[in-house]
Amino acid sequence: MKKSSRIAGIVTALTVLFCSAAAAENGWPTKPITLVCGYSAGGSSDLGCRYLAAALEKQLGVPVVVENRPGSGSWVAWNRFLHNTPADGNTFALVNLSAVFGHYDDKTPRKETIDDFELLANQAIDYQVIAIRPDEKRFTDYKSLLEYAKSNELLTAASSTGITSGEASVARMLEKFHGAKVSVVPVGGAGDANTMFISGNIDFLIGNVGDVTLNPENYKVIVLFANERDEQLPDVPTEKELGLGDYVSFSARGYAYMKGVDPEIVAKMTQAVSAAIQDPECLENMRKMGVNVELYSGDAYKKLLNDQLEWRCRIWDVKR
Repeated sequence: MKKSSRIAGIVTALTVLFCSAAAAENGWPTKPITLVCGYSAGGSSDLGCRYLAAALEKQLGVPVVVENRPGSGSWVAWNRFLHNTPADGNTFALVNLSAVFGHYDDKTPRKETIDDFELLANQAIDYQVIAIRPDEKRFTDYKSLLEYAKSNELLTAASSTGITSGEASVARMLEKFHGAKVSVVPVGGAGDANTMFISGNIDFLIGNVGDVTLNPENYKVIVLFANERDEQLPDVPTEKELGLGDYVSFSARGYAYMKGVDPEIVAKMTQAVSAAIQDPECLENMRKMGVNVELYSGDAYKKLLNDQLEWRCRIWDVKR
C-alpha cells in the first residue's frame, strides 16, 4: 500500500551541503522567487503551488510568489518560462506530463522535450483507475468488463484523445493489449466525464484516484493502474495483482527550472523544494485535497517521467 509521501533520489547529503554552501556564498537567494503556474487561480494545480510556496519560504528565507499564466493547456506559461525568462534561479515552474510529453502529441506537437527542463522534484501523483456504477449488471469486475468489451463496444470519456492524456491512454491500452472495443467521447475535463458517468451517458469511467474518492458512493472502482495498492483505495487491486497485465498510468505534478541555471543553485533548490513538499502543513493541505504526495527528485524524478513516457509511446505506437 502506498505511503502518503515517498522519498526517492534525494541528492546525497554531502553534495547538497557543499552546493548549498557554495550557492549561499554566491548570495542566492537575495530576491523573491517566482513560481509560475500555467493554470487559473483556485484550481487544484494552483492550490498545490500555493501550499508549496508557503512552505518553500521557510526553507529559502525569501518570499515565494505564485504567478498564474493560464492558456493553451499551460503552454503560454511554459513557452515564456523556457524561452523568455532569465536562468538566474529566481523563477521556477509547475510542470506536469503535458509539459514533458507534448513533443509526442500527434495533434499539437511541441518542439520542447523533457530535456528542456531542469527537473527539481515531483510533488503529486494521481494514478488512473477504472470505475463502474454500483448497480452495473453487464460486468462486475475488471476481468468481466474486458470480456464483455471484446464483443460489445463501450463508451468512456477523456479531456483529450492523445498521448498526453492518462485517461485516453488507458482506453488505448484496453484496445491494444486486451482487444476491447472502446470509444472515447471528448469532454472538457474530469468534471464533465464524471457527470456523464453518473448520468449513465458513458459505460464506465477512466479517472484518477482523486476523482473517485470525494463521493465514493457513486463509484465501484474495479482496478488501479499502479505498482501497488493505494491507501485511499485499499480494497482495489492493481492490474498486475489480478494477473491481467502490469500497466501503470498516472498524472504527475512537480517543479522544474529551465536549463542553464547554475548547478549549485539547482542543488540548493532541489533540497529546498523537497523539504517544502514534506512540510507537515503542506502535506496536510494536499491530503485535504485528496492528493497523493510522492516525492521524487533529480535523476529519480526524470526516470519516473521517462518510464511513463515509454509506456505511452508503446501504447500509441510512437517512436522516441
